[in-house]
Amino acid sequence: MTDARAAALEIGERLSQAPSDRLIDVAFSRELGAQTRLREAVGWVDLAHTLSLVETRVIPRAAARKLVAALLELQAGPAPLTPENGDLYTNREAWLTERTPAVGWLGAGRARREAITTAFHLTLCSTLCECAMALITTLDALADLSARHSASLMPDYTYLQAAQPTTFGHYVQTFAWPILRDLDRLAALYARVDLCPAGLGACNGSTLPQDRHGLARRLGFSAPVRHARDAMWQADLGMEACSVAVAAIINLDRLAEDLMIFASAEFGFVRLADRHARASKIMPQKRNPFALVFVRATANRLIGVQAGVSAAGRTPSGQMDNRLFVYDAAPDCVMAVGEAAALFAEVLRGLEFDAARAREALADRAVCASDLAEALTGQGGLDYRRAHGVVGQLVTQLEMDGRRLAQARVDDLAAIMRRAEAPVEAGALSDILTAALDPARCVAARTDHGGAAASEVKAMAAELTAAAQTRKTHFFALQDRRRRAIAALLAETSDFISGGA
Repeated sequence: MTDARAAALEIGERLSQAPSDRLIDVAFSRELGAQTRLREAVGWVDLAHTLSLVETRVIPRAAARKLVAALLELQAGPAPLTPENGDLYTNREAWLTERTPAVGWLGAGRARREAITTAFHLTLCSTLCECAMALITTLDALADLSARHSASLMPDYTYLQAAQPTTFGHYVQTFAWPILRDLDRLAALYARVDLCPAGLGACNGSTLPQDRHGLARRLGFSAPVRHARDAMWQADLGMEACSVAVAAIINLDRLAEDLMIFASAEFGFVRLADRHARASKIMPQKRNPFALVFVRATANRLIGVQAGVSAAGRTPSGQMDNRLFVYDAAPDCVMAVGEAAALFAEVLRGLEFDAARAREALADRAVCASDLAEALTGQGGLDYRRAHGVVGQLVTQLEMDGRRLAQARVDDLAAIMRRAEAPVEAGALSDILTAALDPARCVAARTDHGGAAASEVKAMAAELTAAAQTRKTHFFALQDRRRRAIAALLAETSDFISGGA
């Protein structure tokens, strides 16, 4: 064992034996793997920590310059990570030990958990913004698709049965509005993660003077976490990140599931571009909607990850295993949603809607049954229970006769109305039947707030586009603030080692 490795792992001090090969292969390797994505952020945290302790006169300036110079070298060309050196923190410490004796100051006033936790906050903040930006591209694509098909008729389905007439434009907005809520959840979570846990010692504060507000500022956080012990053991943030991610991916999955059905030969309403499909290796006729399947598979995986992170969070307080794998799992969950959203946006941009095939599905006019019942209420004066019963009897009679609702005659309806003791003049029934069995007129009549009329669909699509731009501006500002802070931190460190600060 090298002296640097022994020093980093405290061998010969608190421990008398090196870690076993099995501990390294089974535990250290997995722990290190879960922390790898935090590597760059840990470097920023170490730099900010060192500069802060120079300002509070904990670290001597000369030693700090040597330490900062080594940290910058490590940041510029990250050293290989090996589980023999333990976790991410001790890997870095072993590398630094070989280069400068000033490494002994790096642990002043903090536990390794503080460095890793702060890096986790930075990484999760970045991932939340990236996920939001990807979801915004999906939202934009849905808004554009909706506006383009605001008058493209199709059946709406409940229980996978034709229910009412609608438009493809109105239908796809079903999945656009939840994205706005997803973005609001991401923004709210960002505000909670954007609090700095650095400068806390172990868990109850430090006897060494630390400028926690200065640390937060250097790293681009909005403020420090208020309570020291809470800052070190926040189990809820990882759970919330996974929960927000799962809510977002399930919304995308619901649309993916529908589109897989609508793309099947049995429906044929939509067609994915070839670049988003995959050919079967045994059945030459197949075009498998692989991009949609990937979205569904991602949803399946993330639901499992969410359960695992929640289970990890229920340890007694002050236990590190509630974070052991969450350092990777939570950002990965959020990142996976962003990747799926970016792919889905591309799929939507290339999606073709077969308007003629969708109109064919309206031919039997079954979707107009509730419109006919409402017309009997609105124009015929029947209460809706009686009107519903009349149309139900009409549909049943037509089925028995081997006919469809599109083939209903005025005398069919009049006979049932008489039996129901709900007479309406034949002329009025003719007008009611003609209007109610016209899907285009049915949709055009849905002008209420949020309805399927083309004017409403276009108005809502415009609102979605505007809302997407507002969210985009917000998340870009968050990203820009962090970029500026890190750039200022790196400039400050360069100035410091050159003797300027």
